Amino acid sequence: MTPKGLIVCLITMMSWALLIVISKVLLLTYHLDPWIFTVIQLMFGGLFLIVISRKLGTTMQALKSPYTWAYGFMRVLSAACFTASLLYISAANAGFFSFVSVPISALIFVIFFHRLPSLKELPGHLIIIAGIALLILSLEGTYSNPAVYLMLLCEFAVVSSVLIAELHPQNQGNDLQERASLSGVMLVASALTMLIGLATLSLFVEEPASAQTAADLTSKLPHIELTQVWSPTMWIAALAVGVTLRGSSMFLSMQAINLVGGQNYVATFAALPFTSLAFELIADKTGILPQVMPDPAAILAGVIMTSGSLGIIWIRQRKAKAAIALS
Repeated sequence: MTPKGLIVCLITMMSWALLIVISKVLLLTYHLDPWIFTVIQLMFGGLFLIVISRKLGTTMQALKSPYTWAYGFMRVLSAACFTASLLYISAANAGFFSFVSVPISALIFVIFFHRLPSLKELPGHLIIIAGIALLILSLEGTYSNPAVYLMLLCEFAVVSSVLIAELHPQNQGNDLQERASLSGVMLVASALTMLIGLATLSLFVEEPASAQTAADLTSKLPHIELTQVWSPTMWIAALAVGVTLRGSSMFLSMQAINLVGGQNYVATFAALPFTSLAFELIADKTGILPQVMPDPAAILAGVIMTSGSLGIIWIRQRKAKAAIALS
């Protein structure tokens, strides 16, 4: 990994961590609906990618492909579930949950592609699963905590979106600007469609009649407050975060992967939850985000999952080098 690649990876990691913590601050401070906040945020993040790529015309035909809509839906779903989970757990814990995507991706490859992970990888997957179990036990409500189901759905959507992106016919080149434009188009199309749907529903569906009804609904999963589709505060917050952090973080990720490769990028991002934790501590000390910090058991779980994930990456890199040496 070159010094430039490492610097871009570190900047990207800090950008994502800042996005997560600031999103949590805005959600709690202004009582924003996490689903609508994410949809609007992604729409403006996608517009940011389209503008900086300057290749909108070459990717508009992507709207005709079912891959475009499937990818966009999965990306919006994953981001919305992640944001919603911040109502129940810390940003650091949400980041630790992202490690579950490693065994989920292995399971998907087994089910759909009949591709078994190597025996050397299995200890790493088992370590991650053990870490996830410890993390869940450290949460308030343990397995009944809504964040558990939100993050499992989030990571399933993340893995699915990666597979869809790899299969997308127009995502096979190495042109960074074309990739940015394509990603932007996919996000804007899906987010805008969902936003129009939510706005339409808000005109016909009544909100819960009482605060108690709303509390009953949100006791399991966050209820979508449809009236917030028309909230100026919602739009200002989502637009600001979407353009300044969401869009730039996505573009930085593309640059980082282009510079250092996917595996090195993932290895660097193993530190993302710990970076989020550092930003949360700063927010807590300054009074911006007063909250209970992660349980020591949760941090231990994060360290366990990080070691398992890095072990799998190391094994895959050795396997790839051995294959190159034999060819």
